Amino acid sequence: MKGNIRLPLMVSTLVTVLLILGFGLHCFSQPTGEGRPRGSEAPVLGSDGSPQPFEKREKIRKRIELIRMWKLTEELDLTEETGARLFPILHKYDEKWVKLKEEGRSIMKELRKVLKDEATPDEEIEASMEKVEKNALAASDLLRQRHEELKGVLSPRQRAKLILFQRRFQREIRKIIAEARERKVRPRRNDRLRKD
Repeated sequence: MKGNIRLPLMVSTLVTVLLILGFGLHCFSQPTGEGRPRGSEAPVLGSDGSPQPFEKREKIRKRIELIRMWKLTEELDLTEETGARLFPILHKYDEKWVKLKEEGRSIMKELRKVLKDEATPDEEIEASMEKVEKNALAASDLLRQRHEELKGVLSPRQRAKLILFQRRFQREIRKIIAEARERKVRPRRNDRLRKD
């Protein structure tokens, strides 16, 4: 009986994922290259080459988060009560993680800049490296805190499934975005060939 209930749920979830991602990911389907800025300051371009507004990107991020919640509910076999306790925790730590990653990118940018100049004193290089280490320790500490907080909500089996799910889900989203970008790049290359 449980398997019969899950199949329609899985199909409807998959259809929803495809529709949402198909509708929204065109905002992310921008070719990467030398001219594109990296990091959080990089604009997401639309099909006409103009930057997409923050609101549109945020809307897509929220849709992806909703899909993650649905899939997690199924994967971990969550009750309504457990889900109500779990998702706020995940959201809290996701926000902190994003800030740490942005900070880390900024620190790496600074480190590259410091190393470019041969005249940079060792003390300045050392200071930049300390920032890298602090950021890495903060990330490690954040994961530990999250793990401890999740112990009060999920069983060991559910926590293990969560770790595997998150890696798989991130990989799937990156793959979908990469494929969307590739589809976007290919027609442009063909158009150039036709014009030549």
